[in-house]
Amino acid sequence: MARPTEAASNVIPFRRRPAPPSDWLTAYVRFWTVSLDQLGDYIATLQSEETQMSDIKFDYPKDEPSMICTRSFDAPVALVWKAFTDPVHVARWWGPKSIAPVKKIDKLDLRKGGQWRFICERPDGSEQIVFYGVYVDVVPEHKLANSFGVEGQFEGDPDYPEVHTFEERDGRTYYKSVTLLPSFEMRDGVIATGMEKGGRESMQQLGDLVAELSREAVQ
Repeated sequence: MARPTEAASNVIPFRRRPAPPSDWLTAYVRFWTVSLDQLGDYIATLQSEETQMSDIKFDYPKDEPSMICTRSFDAPVALVWKAFTDPVHVARWWGPKSIAPVKKIDKLDLRKGGQWRFICERPDGSEQIVFYGVYVDVVPEHKLANSFGVEGQFEGDPDYPEVHTFEERDGRTYYKSVTLLPSFEMRDGVIATGMEKGGRESMQQLGDLVAELSREAVQ
């Protein structure tokens, strides 16, 4: 078979693509360099947030109908106690902001037998939820125990309180909350409401507030 000649119409000569302009290549490299740097910063931020969040832990013992929450704060116990009990500060962290943050601290009588009452509201203003109870034990900077109820839903029982303890070690505060319920069925019902999600968000809000107060203290 005869080879096609150079003049043959069905022969398409190979053409090498021109090299990209140097300015385009420079811009391309710069774009990906900046993007990768941003990705690295973003990953570092996520890792930092995950480290903070991973310190918050919820446990549900098999031998008693209780719920336990623990976390630590990089701050002395006096500062954490203030953030946990001062009405001005409590209004900023108590109640998950995505669900029903505090609208008003109606009562916060921090003494044995004193009452507390927090009015929370849905973000869209569609509903108010009122939490209330009585303090059954108050040891400043060490222990706080209170009953816990929701108006119109259930009454708090002082025999089954929330017990919050605070311990400082090497300048860091270790917090623990133990909530005892009358039965496993009741505890499982509380868990089923999504309590842990709201609790984690509130604890993270408290951590953010403690960090802010710590920064202000050194300025």
